[in-house]
Amino acid sequence: MPLLTWGDLLKAQDDNETIEQAIARIVQEHDDDASAHLDTGQSLQSHKASEIIDHLARSVYRDKLIFDRFQFDETFNSLDAWSKTAGVSLTSMGEVTLSTTASTNNTQSLSCGPGDSQQEGGAKANSPTFEVRAKLDQTTNQTIYLLHGDPDVPMGWGFKIVNNTLSSCYFDAGSTEHLTTISGITLTDWNIFRVEYINATSLKFYVNGVLKVTVTSAPGNAAGNYFFARIKTAANTIKTMYIQSLHYDEDYSQ
Repeated sequence: MPLLTWGDLLKAQDDNETIEQAIARIVQEHDDDASAHLDTGQSLQSHKASEIIDHLARSVYRDKLIFDRFQFDETFNSLDAWSKTAGVSLTSMGEVTLSTTASTNNTQSLSCGPGDSQQEGGAKANSPTFEVRAKLDQTTNQTIYLLHGDPDVPMGWGFKIVNNTLSSCYFDAGSTEHLTTISGITLTDWNIFRVEYINATSLKFYVNGVLKVTVTSAPGNAAGNYFFARIKTAANTIKTMYIQSLHYDEDYSQ
């Protein structure tokens, strides 16, 4: 008797379809089913819900990305496009330093804003986002701003540090400053500060990738600057802040 493999066997005595044919048919039906794996807990839904899916680092080609926002990534190898005071300098590759003098109330600042070709740049209608890496030398007798905006107008939002207290910060339409304390952050370590504004919806403040504060009341408009950094000493001692890796993006505007 010839040896039959299982794939050649009939599915049933009253069905001439072989097991192998039945498997091929079922697989094809599955491939043709546009709703396959879409139920809750199944693979496509799980991938869709995941913050990070199975793309290896540096495996996504640039031509697969969409560039639909105005954006820049500043690595601080030049300060040509920046407004700065005398105590602001490039002290190493990819790092800018803001250092006050040893005189009470001395202030040092760094800022950049839209050019003449982008009059509406920085407006809150553009849903701007900024992210910056920063570190402090000390945590006493100082006031620091990291903002999208300008605290002297005052308008905008970002982070404020007074001595060793970190807070989310925004100015409302009446120019009143609103602060929410963020605890558990060692400010003399490198930290990543991020703020996302979703137009007419919310302000979200992140530190090191963790959402710390959400504000749903509308701030006043952002003013002038894509990014503003300032350090002020409250004693006759030098105060220093280091900044690296600024990212900024917003919807395109006129």
